[in-house]
Amino acid sequence: IAQSFSRFGAPSGEGETPLSVVSVPTVVDDVMALYGGGSSHLVSFEQHVPDDLPTVVSRGAELKEVLVNLMENARDAMGDRGVVHIYGRTDGDDMVVIEVVDDGSGIDEALLPRIFEPRFSTRSTGAGLGLPIVQRLVNAWGGSVDVTSVPGEGTTVSIRLKRSDSPR
Repeated sequence: IAQSFSRFGAPSGEGETPLSVVSVPTVVDDVMALYGGGSSHLVSFEQHVPDDLPTVVSRGAELKEVLVNLMENARDAMGDRGVVHIYGRTDGDDMVVIEVVDDGSGIDEALLPRIFEPRFSTRSTGAGLGLPIVQRLVNAWGGSVDVTSVPGEGTTVSIRLKRSDSPR
């Protein structure tokens, strides 16, 4: 929890590693390796990221942190069983979309606008800083985060990142 507060409270910009070209399939492979090749108890993890997905502008270690955070949130939403999917695709000529999709409990529509607020959580554990950190990092790379959710059906977190070869 202390690490999360420190991470969220750190000033951005000064002394940061410069943005670089990052391979999404490589980062996703690394993240999936943390989940033991696919299953934990009765929760399964599946990746659907093409090897030829264009590279993005971000920071590799931070992208891993973002994806681990989203995978953990998805796993927590599942209870004892379900499937967490991670998808990668292009969107137009200048964006790559990474989606973490779960078939868990979902988020109530009334709570959805608050999920990026620091210290807000729908669970009794944790610091409530995971999604604010995700949003802060992705925004720092020039990307965006969007969440859609249906209670009882699941949640989709979509990260839109600039392609490294984008003309813009």
